[in-house]
Amino acid sequence: MSVILSTAIDIQAPASDVWAVLTDFPTYGEWSTFSKVDGIATMGSKLAMRMPGFNFGSTVTTVRPNEELEWSAQLFNAGVFNGAHTFTLTSNPDGTTRLTNTETFSGWLLRPFEGFFKHGKGSDGGGYASFNQALKKRVEAKVN
Repeated sequence: MSVILSTAIDIQAPASDVWAVLTDFPTYGEWSTFSKVDGIATMGSKLAMRMPGFNFGSTVTTVRPNEELEWSAQLFNAGVFNGAHTFTLTSNPDGTTRLTNTETFSGWLLRPFEGFFKHGKGSDGGGYASFNQALKKRVEAKVN
């Protein structure tokens, strides 16, 4: 069983500019109220994540510059509670970029929280949509 949360936003900038801000983890604290990240965006690197209410470690699992960044984390052991967070950048014909921000949760501990993710606070994108808006604002301010 898995639950997928996904939000998307168009950013008035090329993918390379979006990528530059998305992967500049040390500056997240300057523009994101949803998350702060310590680490670097290279395959296999360990990240220290801070989000409202909890801190955890993640590992970078995909790095395709200007296209896709993914990190994943697990609570306790694999199969208990897993999360994979993927950012996909798609270049639009008009020179803008579509950012798709997706989190996939899985594991047996997910079952007690399934309703929350599908129908509750987590179902509307919540912090993911806020992150997208803040990223858009930061990128567009840099290119204008």
